Amino acid sequence: MKKQNNIILYDIVLYVIFPIVLFRLLKPIVGEYWAMIIPTVPGILYTIFRFWYTKQFNVTGLFIISTMSVSTAVDLLSGSGYNLILYNVYYHYALVVVFIFLILLKKPLTLYFSLDIVALQGHDRETSKKLFFHKEIFKYFQYLFIFWALKDVLFASIQWWLLVQYGTKAYYSRTILFTIGGYVFGIFMAAGYFYIAKKVNKLMDSNTEVLKNSN
Repeated sequence: MKKQNNIILYDIVLYVIFPIVLFRLLKPIVGEYWAMIIPTVPGILYTIFRFWYTKQFNVTGLFIISTMSVSTAVDLLSGSGYNLILYNVYYHYALVVVFIFLILLKKPLTLYFSLDIVALQGHDRETSKKLFFHKEIFKYFQYLFIFWALKDVLFASIQWWLLVQYGTKAYYSRTILFTIGGYVFGIFMAAGYFYIAKKVNKLMDSNTEVLKNSN
């Protein structure tokens, strides 16, 4: 519990407090655009460290590194504070398109993230994969992934609205929104995974042939 509280504290400091304070200090010195870029560096390094420390490899690690790399490239190529926020809106809408494509292909990332987690816990990956693709379980991973896509649509839309209404001043609200909203989203996702875990346990208890009925 103490370790979890420390992680939350580090998240708040490096993702919210530090970027906002550093932005205000750097803006008169380096300008608005670089004052938005520079404060993201500690957060990126912290994310990489957490990725390494928790040993989140496979699909989870690939997703974290790839999205972080693309997001950083978008920030660097934007050229101005206004474009930085606007291009991030476009980026998240593009990410939603990718999510929809994966949903149609029946390849929900939520399922593959779960596979990484159970593999780290010592369970056989292939056996778990067959179980998760069982028709009684798979649909819940799809629902959870759809919820994730809807969250990104909501966040991007709010971010765009803030930009239209307040211009680059939306940076403050955007930072707070993404951090607090991320935690709220995380709670709902955790609840969803907990519900799926209960379904998995119930299915395994009631059906010894569960692995034969996978999609």
